[in-house]
Amino acid sequence: MRKPYHLRKIKGRNISVEFDFAPGKRISTGTTDMSEAVLFAENFLKKQGLLSISAKVPTLSVFAKDFFIRTDPQSIQALDKRYKRQKSDQAYLNNQSYLEYYILPTFGMYLVDAITSKMIEDWLPYLKSKKRPDQELADNSKNKVLNAFRILMDDVKRMGYRQDNPASEVTMINEQGKEREALPIEILKVLFPPAPEERITVWGTLMWATYFSVFYDTGFRPGEIASLRVSDVYQTRQGLAVSTSHSVDYKTRKIKNRVKTTGKGYSQRAGLLYSDTAELLVRLVEQERLHDDDFLFRTSTGQLLRPETSNKHFQLTMKRLGFFKEGMVQYCLRHTYTTQRRGDMPDEILAISMGHTKLREDYDHQKAVDLIRRLDAVRDEFFLNRERMNQAPDVIPFELKKEG
Repeated sequence: MRKPYHLRKIKGRNISVEFDFAPGKRISTGTTDMSEAVLFAENFLKKQGLLSISAKVPTLSVFAKDFFIRTDPQSIQALDKRYKRQKSDQAYLNNQSYLEYYILPTFGMYLVDAITSKMIEDWLPYLKSKKRPDQELADNSKNKVLNAFRILMDDVKRMGYRQDNPASEVTMINEQGKEREALPIEILKVLFPPAPEERITVWGTLMWATYFSVFYDTGFRPGEIASLRVSDVYQTRQGLAVSTSHSVDYKTRKIKNRVKTTGKGYSQRAGLLYSDTAELLVRLVEQERLHDDDFLFRTSTGQLLRPETSNKHFQLTMKRLGFFKEGMVQYCLRHTYTTQRRGDMPDEILAISMGHTKLREDYDHQKAVDLIRRLDAVRDEFFLNRERMNQAPDVIPFELKKEG
């Protein structure tokens, strides 16, 4: 079996060793004798937890071979399927990429019982992007790598190679500047003036004004808005509405025939359009001479919009207006949608409009004035006791009622 190191012998010098886990870095073994050099390398690996006398404990690279993409009865995919928690094919492929690009190059040669939480803590914050090695990996991506590591080490634990999961002991990285929030009303008034011409001026073009108005009205996800066709617009007795069961895939820029759900959520998204948005949408259809199967929103070159394209326009608009701050993204409009409508309708109805099976509290950013508004809507119920104090009791024991 190939050893995880390479010895190099140069006449007149001590033999040096290069380990697989540190390519390009050579260490002197302190000897010119090949047997002693091998012993030095083996002992070094043992001290580092990279080699075991017992062959029963595998290295991570051996244990994790094709871990997320295998489909045999003992695979993680088969286990997930048995317990009805199977993920999408893309999710398994993504985790396999995190494993091969980030986890195995550093931890692959370690025995699975030698990996510690400190090793992971010292490694995770400094991950570099594989596509752009000169740039640090985004915090969100680091957390996805850690999540894949947790799943993998859970299986190591399940197989009895260790009693704990060191990856689970490592906390997710706080995504600095990525905390989404609801936009304050003073900004919303500038972004969405009632007059169509003013709104077009704010967003730059009729298409962008319509796109972000639909976003503001419906709380749809960016890919869901980008997938809307003319035929997805409906006329009701009180105005216009939109619905979709499609989304634009942010990677391929192609339509995928589903919206994001937990597997139990609604496969359709539906939303109502306010009158000013409806006016913009009708104008867009007429101006662009769109037909039923045409997409409402396209780039200047005729391609479907990807989330990064619309988000870039959102941020440029916010910067131009002087509202931008770190972490402000188009998704803030989805949080704004929940925050503004919470309390005006039952939570289960709001959840349906969000495409959730139940309302997520982390989308609700209500301030004191919002909470007061919700309480004030049921003010009479709060003070019924004051009214009852001056009235004859409306609930009395049965015996007293009978005597009276």
